[in-house]
Amino acid sequence: MKLLKLITLVFLTNVFISANANPNPPEMRCQTDSYGNKTCQDNRGNAWFGRTDSSGNETWRDNKGNTMTGVRDSFGNITYRDSAGKIRGREDSFGNKAWQGKGGNVIKGRTDSFGNTDYRDSSGNLIKCYKDSFDNETCR
Repeated sequence: MKLLKLITLVFLTNVFISANANPNPPEMRCQTDSYGNKTCQDNRGNAWFGRTDSSGNETWRDNKGNTMTGVRDSFGNITYRDSAGKIRGREDSFGNKAWQGKGGNVIKGRTDSFGNTDYRDSSGNLIKCYKDSFDNETCR
């Protein structure tokens, strides 16, 4: 589940960057296979592939060769770094998230008891993500 949140936030960074320029932002769908591998794709052809190890650490790569890792500490908090080692985001054990996107834009998210998450950037743009009964998530 945490793995999906990472890719959702990477996707949202791109959505928030283009939110003012495009009134119809992209939509993303994610699926999980029987081995726990995640595949996410937006309607613009971008794809992300990820997995979580037995310690809760995450690894993501996109179809352009970029990678991101999330390392979980003993308190359940996770820190995400890109392939250059730059910290891109954090999530605490309560599900609160904070991310820094391109251009210094900050994205914060909060998950409700149903697993749905609302994300808001520092410009006030809002993206809502919903999960279905199969644990697939759609963000708009």
